[in-house]
Amino acid sequence: MLKLAAQKIILDRIKIKGRVHRLAKGLEITVESGDDQLILSNDRFGLTVSAPTLEEGIAGISEEIDALFEVYVDEKIENLTHDAIRLRSSLRALIPAGAGT
Repeated sequence: MLKLAAQKIILDRIKIKGRVHRLAKGLEITVESGDDQLILSNDRFGLTVSAPTLEEGIAGISEEIDALFEVYVDEKIENLTHDAIRLRSSLRALIPAGAGT
């Protein structure tokens, strides 16, 4: 199979807790072709998803972000480590203030 050079896409919306949210700042996703799959990744949040189509890959990235929100944003801050609090802050910065999650 022909492998293409990695490309970048910017997501401006993402589904969190069943609702689509417009992001405060675009989320950069690297898209690479693998063996019959696309590999979507984001270094900032440590995301990697493999999917047969771009649409399914984006849905997978959305699911991963949703899971991160559940673990870090929904958790009581006193239960988080310093690094987890920084990640929580970065995740919360994805959604414009007042948009709620």
